Amino acid sequence: MPTVILLTYVMASVITSIQVIMNKRNPVTASLWLVTIWLAPYLGSFLYYILGINRVNRKAVSLRKGVDQYRFPILENFQVNESELSRYGISEHLIPLAKSVHRLVEQDLLSGNSIVPLFSGNMTYVAMIDAIDNANRSIVLMTYIFHADGIGDKFITALRQALARGVEIRVLLDGVMAHLTRPSIIKALRTAGIPYALFNSPLLARQFFFFNLRSHRKICVIDGLIGFTGGFNIHRDYWSPNPEQEVFQDTHFRVTGPIVAQLSNVFVNEWLYSSGETLRGEPWFFEEPETQEIGSVLARGIAAGPDERWERLRGAYLTALNVAQQSVRIMSPYFIPDEVLVAAIDDAINRQVAVDIIIPESGSKILLAATMGRINETLQHGARLWLCPSPFNHSKLMTVDNQWLLMGSGNWDERSLRLNYEFNMECYNTAIAEDVNKLFSAHQNAGRQLTYEEYMKRSFYERFLDGCARIFSPFL
Repeated sequence: MPTVILLTYVMASVITSIQVIMNKRNPVTASLWLVTIWLAPYLGSFLYYILGINRVNRKAVSLRKGVDQYRFPILENFQVNESELSRYGISEHLIPLAKSVHRLVEQDLLSGNSIVPLFSGNMTYVAMIDAIDNANRSIVLMTYIFHADGIGDKFITALRQALARGVEIRVLLDGVMAHLTRPSIIKALRTAGIPYALFNSPLLARQFFFFNLRSHRKICVIDGLIGFTGGFNIHRDYWSPNPEQEVFQDTHFRVTGPIVAQLSNVFVNEWLYSSGETLRGEPWFFEEPETQEIGSVLARGIAAGPDERWERLRGAYLTALNVAQQSVRIMSPYFIPDEVLVAAIDDAINRQVAVDIIIPESGSKILLAATMGRINETLQHGARLWLCPSPFNHSKLMTVDNQWLLMGSGNWDERSLRLNYEFNMECYNTAIAEDVNKLFSAHQNAGRQLTYEEYMKRSFYERFLDGCARIFSPFL
């Protein structure tokens, strides 16, 4: 009997190890899985089968097979031809960035957009609810966290009233977070009669084995004409009826113009995957005559996820770092870059690019330790790390040379780069970049800089914990 158990263990471990070797591109992640498989008999193979396999790729491809992707003929009027990038005011050294992202995301850069930054929960939620209150035809809303109380109750009320006016509504939630939030957002939406769907609900047998792949995207589109995207969830901790009360911070953007069609397209494809319902044409898309050139911002959506051919978010980060000539500013609540991104940051510093990284000091101690364990060598090269005091800031922003902005839902960690479905947007516009850089400057003034010398003065115990957190960062 022991021989049978041993042989079964060896066979299961060998088969699982072959799966890891053939499918895991990251050597660190692959090594950790191999160690887990062989040192934890049966359990290691079981965990890999539950958490390690990307089954969403196969399901997404099979579900969309034979379904025509929605086309936007009117957007041809706003597509920026690669041969004319300089005519739109893009600096010569940023043109390779625009071309690279185009090939990564297979999405056109669009002209004629207006983008307004929203730097607080009060600004963001008021703007979104006002747009919902004035909706005439359709509302689509995708978010990672949707609390049913606090500010969430106001959203549900606004959506219910819009539904009563005859507005078509679809709400898409991450399946795991929707089941974890209390009070239940699922019950609240069902009671209000608001159509909703869940992305990868772990309670469904067919989706149980890929519950580790989550939709972290935040998109809202009103009447196919007004869009909102960025980092804000509908979260009670980011809003208070008392404007004097300290709440968590984030950054969102109100967008109008042709770029809204790209936001809508991400939603309808995600909705198709999650619900099986196809949303096409009116009232979800309005291309003519409503789609007009209403601003001067060049913008492009970057929908990234584990079922894409290329690592789109990582590619955008790397190319932006590689083309930078003057400055790079990064803000992320979870900043745990891998070796490739760290090398690109170091290379930018060696080219005498000023690199500022801004993270909250008041966040998770484990994640902060993982950041410290990853970034200490970069500090030695000359990066400037700023630790910001409370309130916690959840913004995910990056600017390059005061001309290019990347914003959205993606963090600088393994989960955003490899597992989550994220939505970011790149903008080529000096005015927008300057607005965001003012936010960076305000946080630098309020925070404190941690130098390499100060880092080395940390106790042995702290630096040991940093190293431990770094080793397990692929699982954080």
